Amino acid sequence: MRVAMEGSFLTLPPSGTGTYLRSLTHALREADPSLDLRLLMPNWEDPESLSSRSENALLHRLRRDRRFRRASWELLGVASAARAERPDLLHIPHFSAPLRVGCPLVITIHDVIPLVLPAYRASRPMRLHLAAVRRTVRAARLVLTPSHAAAADVKRALGIPPERIRVTPEAAGPAYRHGDNPGHVGEVVRRFGVTGRYVFNVGGFDVRKNLPVLLEAFARVRTRLDESLQLVIAGAPHSDNPAVFPSLAPVIQRLGIERAVILPGRISEEEKVALYQGAALYATPSLYEGFGLTALEAMACGVPTVAANRTSLPEVVGDGGLLVEPDAEAFAAAMFDILTNPARALELSANGMARAAAFTWQRTAQLTLAAYREVVAAESATTRERID
Repeated sequence: MRVAMEGSFLTLPPSGTGTYLRSLTHALREADPSLDLRLLMPNWEDPESLSSRSENALLHRLRRDRRFRRASWELLGVASAARAERPDLLHIPHFSAPLRVGCPLVITIHDVIPLVLPAYRASRPMRLHLAAVRRTVRAARLVLTPSHAAAADVKRALGIPPERIRVTPEAAGPAYRHGDNPGHVGEVVRRFGVTGRYVFNVGGFDVRKNLPVLLEAFARVRTRLDESLQLVIAGAPHSDNPAVFPSLAPVIQRLGIERAVILPGRISEEEKVALYQGAALYATPSLYEGFGLTALEAMACGVPTVAANRTSLPEVVGDGGLLVEPDAEAFAAAMFDILTNPARALELSANGMARAAAFTWQRTAQLTLAAYREVVAAESATTRERID
């Protein structure tokens, strides 16, 4: 079986989709050495590689305009690159699809955030992109989603019937495990100005992450403790759009916790693992997740985890952490319980590691391979019917 997979996220800054693509391709090759997997990579500096040779004048201008090169690649170039490989199917590992493709199509839709949260589709370019993608993704023979919550949103927002959706949960990578080198972890966290116990959060600064609630809960907990607790929120906004990425500075100043909150900005994978492993607890009050990978990573590292009881997080966290309402009062109570009850913290650490162990990239690969085989078998049966 020859599979072409769109690989552009491997050329872009680190992201959840890039992690998915890298981990899945490695696991697929291990699960089925006979699989002929071809990654389709764009050359962003060469407009000719981002599209097909046969196109109208408008599309020709689109692919030559630097501002629209990603759209040109996704709508036109990837299909042209796939046709050159003559695959049995094309897999797009994110919410996109080409206008025309000459083979069966499988798409992974991690979430439909722009379709369910208005702030994420406010810009005209995003609305134009969604208008095109909402039509093209319906051509997929199967849609893969990482959770049942995401599958329900795909059905509701895109009108794709359940029989064409397959849930393929994701996993934490092998680097995410209980810390066995406390000296290294201590060295990394001190590099960021951490001096004692701290609460950790990573995964995004956009409005759905609900970070003001985390800051409010942290401020409440800190006043009740006999220690200088710190809060580390790693990462950085993806744009300066205040509707999607509101500044945290006014909230931090209002609460008077400037000296207790550490914002290290973008961090490396190694630094992220160390910050998980050294944390007293991980907290994510996010209002919407297609999967909730950071909560799973935290649990895999043995960090007691508090998460919002929303969207996919209950599926991922299960009994491995505390699921609470995403408001400051509930989060503060859960955080205080963990920070002041060592037995409870140890129990959640053990439960979290056991829960995380149930999610593996090997399982993701097997479920993905089953979807590939289902699509290829159906295509073969259709071809035989046409011949007969």
